[in-house]
Amino acid sequence: MKVGPQSYRGIDFVREADLPADQQAALGKTPNNPERIKILINGSIVENCIYYKDYERWYNETFGNEAPVISMVSRSVEPVSVSVSQG
Repeated sequence: MKVGPQSYRGIDFVREADLPADQQAALGKTPNNPERIKILINGSIVENCIYYKDYERWYNETFGNEAPVISMVSRSVEPVSVSVSQG
């Protein structure tokens, strides 16, 4: 099932670790596509995030686009700063 996005300061993303096991395994076979990003939340770097639009495209190409979406529970975090980096 496709998961819904988490949002942080206008950035819609999913964390690879929050995805179902089958999607994590499929992503492991394509380590550079979709591109992984890092987001700085409250002074901590959250790694292996994927822009939601890129996740949706990858998911539809890999699993088809008719699967229901699993809603992600948003976390209450007071942001300090955001940094998106490629790498």
